[in-house]
Amino acid sequence: MRESSQGVTVVALLADPDAPTEIAQHLAGVLPARLAGKSGHGRRFDIEVVSEPFTAGTEDLSTLTRRIVDRGRAESWDIVVALTDLPLHSHGRKLVVDLSHEHGLALLSLPSLGGLRFERRALRAVEEAVLSLASPRAAGAEEPSQGQSLGRFASRLAPIHPGRIDEEETVDLRYVVSGPRGYLRVLGGMVRANRPWRLVPGLSKALAAALATGAIATVNSTLWSLAASLDTPRLVIATVGSIALMIGWLIVDAHLWHRTAEDLGARIHDENA
Repeated sequence: MRESSQGVTVVALLADPDAPTEIAQHLAGVLPARLAGKSGHGRRFDIEVVSEPFTAGTEDLSTLTRRIVDRGRAESWDIVVALTDLPLHSHGRKLVVDLSHEHGLALLSLPSLGGLRFERRALRAVEEAVLSLASPRAAGAEEPSQGQSLGRFASRLAPIHPGRIDEEETVDLRYVVSGPRGYLRVLGGMVRANRPWRLVPGLSKALAAALATGAIATVNSTLWSLAASLDTPRLVIATVGSIALMIGWLIVDAHLWHRTAEDLGARIHDENA
């Protein structure tokens, strides 16, 4: 990790647009004082927030890490903490954070923080990552210890533990979540990061129409008679079918499907051709 002169460490919060950027802007207001107080030695921290879609087109950890390293080298940053709302994967586990003490970078997947106390957990995760990268140990004195780095962040009560790292990867420390508690944590974090309640104002007209239709159907005897004439299996099929159609329409309309690495590679090749 590079270190700026005059005891000032420049920390860049490289955030995907929307929710990650909002989180980064919130953290930028409180991190300098917290980091200065905990690092000691009169060191100061300057926080820069950069909003850009660095995860666009890929979820591959090696590719993301190379992008962050190249972006950091192009700027005068000492530490880069990349924030994304994508649920990243590592050897079948959900990634929490990747750290490279050599390059002074951290990649944090926000959904892995869970849905409760989201901003508080994000603050603690970024704070622990920066302190770990800024420590003298990170400058090459010796290899980082998994038991000492991010100790408070990966507490015994959280389903977080060190993850496997391949030899060709540039990171030297990784934390992942696993098991039912871990996947529920990621699911809650995905809901919190996407903030579906923000859709309510945009769907106000549709909700008003639905409520009006429901009110009319409540007092209309025809629908009650139709429901009474149908047996239970048909009612179940009608209910499940209507829900499936609505979910399918939302997925198709918003392109909410996951592309594999092969599909992304073929698409990029076709575009370049």
